[in-house]
Amino acid sequence: MKELLVALMLWIGANTNYNVDLSLPEIIRMDKAPLEFHYFGNSTPKDSDIHGFYSIKDKKIYIRGEYPLTHPWAQSLILHELLHYIQDMNNVSFLCVAEMERETWPLQQKYLKEVHNFDWDYDKLWYLLISTCPSGIN
Repeated sequence: MKELLVALMLWIGANTNYNVDLSLPEIIRMDKAPLEFHYFGNSTPKDSDIHGFYSIKDKKIYIRGEYPLTHPWAQSLILHELLHYIQDMNNVSFLCVAEMERETWPLQQKYLKEVHNFDWDYDKLWYLLISTCPSGIN
């Protein structure tokens, strides 16, 4: 896992302006149900399809573990959450939590294409919804 994290951090460093000379975060892999409970508590939405999250509180990355770490999708999920960790460690300010997603999805897409030659064409409307602060937040 350490080698994968170092490789992903170097890739992020080469593709962003962030300082990636950081300690490696802990990665915790879980099945879907425990991951959802850890993120949502007792109020997990019925249609939840959470794949992972970065906890600002404990500085850990939580990832669903059904894919082997050699799988491109698993690596891209770790990259996505690792970018949130790097944003946090670089003290990047956001108007809301949703704004943190603005750069992660396109970077995850770029990583999948450049490193694994995998085309991930995410839903642009969904991306807009989850990466935009609610109205009234300035």
